Amino acid sequence: MQISLEKILPSKVVAVMNKCLNFEKLYEIRLRTNKPIMVNYGGKYFFLSPLGIKEYADDETLVIGDGVINDIVVKASDYSLYAVSEQICAGFLTIRGGIRLGLSGEIVWDRGVVKTIKNFSSLNIRVPHEIKGCAKRLLNICVTPQIKNTLIISPPGAGKTTLLRDLARLSASSNPPNNILLIDERNELAAVANGIAQLDVGLSTDIISNCSKEYAFESAIRALRPDIIICDELFGEKDLISIEEATLSGVKVFASVHANDYHDIMMKKGFENIVKKRLFSRFVVLSNKHGPGTYDGVYDENFNKINLF
Repeated sequence: MQISLEKILPSKVVAVMNKCLNFEKLYEIRLRTNKPIMVNYGGKYFFLSPLGIKEYADDETLVIGDGVINDIVVKASDYSLYAVSEQICAGFLTIRGGIRLGLSGEIVWDRGVVKTIKNFSSLNIRVPHEIKGCAKRLLNICVTPQIKNTLIISPPGAGKTTLLRDLARLSASSNPPNNILLIDERNELAAVANGIAQLDVGLSTDIISNCSKEYAFESAIRALRPDIIICDELFGEKDLISIEEATLSGVKVFASVHANDYHDIMMKKGFENIVKKRLFSRFVVLSNKHGPGTYDGVYDENFNKINLF
């Protein structure tokens, strides 16, 4: 992971990070043209300087100059933007290790469809972390003795992807093991490179990456016959239709959604319907209150709180 970052970032930034930061605590690197570099370090945002991290920007804070962000994107694409054009159109780029670059710039449209993004102006580099065992407390509630459809509710950066990854690992490594289908839409959960997962997602996990949930649900349920489908970041009507069809076919689903709590879920278009239909019988709410991965509560299908301990 550290090596992947060193390959794309400017040498002066790499030198400061290697000197001042513990990469286990690094969650995001935010780069904006002609603006100070920010990092999410240990769950809080700081500015990066040659002397370390600071709460406030000053004259010593490292600043990203003109053209640097474009150079980073070109390096991240292995010097072939065309080869990763579909990812760029979707607003992100994933590199080895599951590191994801969120892209901002000028959107180029062609007949109502995004053709590409050019003149990149900012990046949000998200650094994944494996925390093995972080989902262990959920096993007796969501997996054994009976697998229950589970929705993880979490604001950005609160650890939902890390939790899903560990749920996959533990569910696939149980006795007897469950057949897991991991839909890794942005290649963050397993970080597959050349057909090999760079992150541990379990012994009996099949991975489909870099595709839409709609395609994966339709093609893989029959072909791979999973016991559990795991996917990240539900968004939009197509995702919800896929979830409903899967659960009604007998396949269990672990998924996540960006929201703060149950009330936020009920305000999201389409989610009120799947909640009322009780498609999910477990809701896990995460927050950043005590750092990423804080359990705010686990609830049943009627949103009654369940004791984790």
